[in-house]
Amino acid sequence: MQRFNDAIEEIFKNYYKSNDNMKAVLEKSRKRQAVIFGAGELGHRMYHILKEYGISVKCFCDNLVSGRTDSRTGMEITGLQELKEDIELFFVLIAVYDNAGYASVYQQLLDFGFESSELINVKVIVERLPVSFLEINVEQYRKVYGFLEDDFSKQVYLDRIKKAYLYSGISQNVSCGQEEYFDGKVILTDEEVFVDCGGFNGDTALKFIDRTNGRYKKIIIFEPEISKENLIRERMKDYKYDFYPYGVWSHETVLRFDASGDLASHVSETGNAEVKARALDETVFEDAPTYIKMDIEGSEAEALRGCRKIIQKYKPKLAICIYHKPEDLFEIPILIKEMCREYKIVIRQYADSIFETVCYAI
Repeated sequence: MQRFNDAIEEIFKNYYKSNDNMKAVLEKSRKRQAVIFGAGELGHRMYHILKEYGISVKCFCDNLVSGRTDSRTGMEITGLQELKEDIELFFVLIAVYDNAGYASVYQQLLDFGFESSELINVKVIVERLPVSFLEINVEQYRKVYGFLEDDFSKQVYLDRIKKAYLYSGISQNVSCGQEEYFDGKVILTDEEVFVDCGGFNGDTALKFIDRTNGRYKKIIIFEPEISKENLIRERMKDYKYDFYPYGVWSHETVLRFDASGDLASHVSETGNAEVKARALDETVFEDAPTYIKMDIEGSEAEALRGCRKIIQKYKPKLAICIYHKPEDLFEIPILIKEMCREYKIVIRQYADSIFETVCYAI
């Protein structure tokens, strides 16, 4: 447990030293107007942070979408060229998730005429958790660390915690060469009944088919977005599977859903669509699930509560995303362990970010 204590001490020691980006934003906003480059989820999160600080935003800028009004904020989305004449009046917040994309946009802005001092990385502002969240939940983190199965999981978990607060690198412990949701510790047989909660476009189901060499008992896909159903059916037309056009929740209900058409679709009280959701325990399966994957944009804990009977009776292997909400990193492993103490809990990381963190129960 000393390694855990040392990691937590490091966070408290370095938290206020590690990131001056928000201070830079506040300073620059006194002289220049903010432009957010990237009209996706990250850009919207930054917009609301600026709004809380009373900082005005000139516009969103985006290479892929321009010449329209953003439906979520009412802000104009423009191309870079429209800023050319008054470039000295702006500083730019780059809201791009992946490192390669960020580097490309950064260079584009330099080539356009912005000074490097006027470019700020949004990720290191938006993605860091407040240290007060650690103070409140340190014992929850400690509890998870204590029951993790292997040393690699423990190191991944500590690095992932540090990533959340210090935005330090985690690349040395990213599971390179491993398929997300199919870690080497997950042994698949010819009799698998795979339940894919959050089927998206069928990509995970196709990976499962590849991993089993097409030898499995059944695939069951849950995906509530109507726009994804036809894509799944097209990609899966040569394989046997069952499809449920539902979200997954703790009980049968209707949820408001933000179906924005990107990777950030999620349950939201102000969502632009309604979807039917059901509990896995209330779903009639011909065969008991043997492997359940959940990537459902923050609904994982509720969905697990609606799967308690299946977990306790059949003990299926689980691959559950634990990164959509800050509390998922400890709440979900603890919930799984409380449901079935026989599970061995393994944590794996699939990107050098606060995303793509998966909890396996084996």
